[in-house]
Amino acid sequence: MAAPEASAATGADEDAYDDAVETRDDEAEVEAEVEEEVEEIVVDGAVGAMQRSGELTRELREEAEEEDEASLEEDISREEALSTATEMIKSVANGDEALDAARLGSLLWALSNALLEDLTDRDDLRVPGNSLETFPVELVRDIMANIETLVIALTFEPEDAVTQRSGQKIPAIGSHRVAAAEILAVLLQIGCQDIDERIAKLKLPSDGQFVLVSLVRMFFKYNWSSALHATVIRLILAALVSPHEPLWAPMFEGGEESLQGSLAKSIKEALATKPISTRLGNVGSVIILANALCELEACDDVERASVRTTLQEDPAWRATVEGENNSLAKLNEEQAGGLCGPKPTKSPAFMDSGMGSNVISSQELLRMLQHISLGQ
Repeated sequence: MAAPEASAATGADEDAYDDAVETRDDEAEVEAEVEEEVEEIVVDGAVGAMQRSGELTRELREEAEEEDEASLEEDISREEALSTATEMIKSVANGDEALDAARLGSLLWALSNALLEDLTDRDDLRVPGNSLETFPVELVRDIMANIETLVIALTFEPEDAVTQRSGQKIPAIGSHRVAAAEILAVLLQIGCQDIDERIAKLKLPSDGQFVLVSLVRMFFKYNWSSALHATVIRLILAALVSPHEPLWAPMFEGGEESLQGSLAKSIKEALATKPISTRLGNVGSVIILANALCELEACDDVERASVRTTLQEDPAWRATVEGENNSLAKLNEEQAGGLCGPKPTKSPAFMDSGMGSNVISSQELLRMLQHISLGQ
């Protein structure tokens, strides 16, 4: 009698289990149908709270990722910045990855800032006989070991920028190229012969031009980039202080595309542009460089005698700077004052408050050249 009862109990349990499974399957089907209906409502209907919540969550997540990346860049060491930047430049140049101009710019600026930090308030940088191998700043040696790769960043053109006032597209320089130029300017301001000689030999793979020549042409091409203008001014004037002629001589070659030829053309165009407010954005920087070259002509040092000869034999340059009421004099007069009286002037000193932090005035350039000529 016990066996049939156990069998009946077992059968009842199996029936209960089957009923539970069927019930669970039915509930799962209902849940699936409800989810499909909700999905259809969210996708096909008006934007609901659930969809807005999802988008907000995604936006917050993306912002958090960007903040994490920015924080990572702030905390990155100079060694990591250098290695990451060089690897990125190689990958972009080889076509292995697309240009991330903002990321590369951040890395190069981190490198530039670290360089300035290491070079500020040092008394052992301009010691006679300082060579690159024994240079007292390790970061300078590391950067110079990778300088051929770093300058390739100057060839990476970002997308065009859109002006705020007119909405027109203009060529963009990109923060990565300004940062690369800044690194070069700081290196030239050190005054190390080995560094000057290495930079003098650098050429860009895109056009085969010397790096300094390419930067001079960028100065005039990207005429609304004040950051680039300030950096290139310091770079040019720091190069002219060097006694190594191959560093700066190519800038004065090329006729109309030379430094003095481009300055003469820009000055002529600026005077012909009325009203003044419609002039190109690099006019002020053009005046600084033109005045510096005029004062360079007035020097009598032996090292830059060839530059003076080139300037004196350039007819376009002579027409710009010679005569009582020459073109450069007219622009200088405009800068000196107007209806409200003379404009305030400031003559920043070279390397006065940290290398690379100031634009060298043309007057300071004259004093620097005279200082070198006297062998002091």
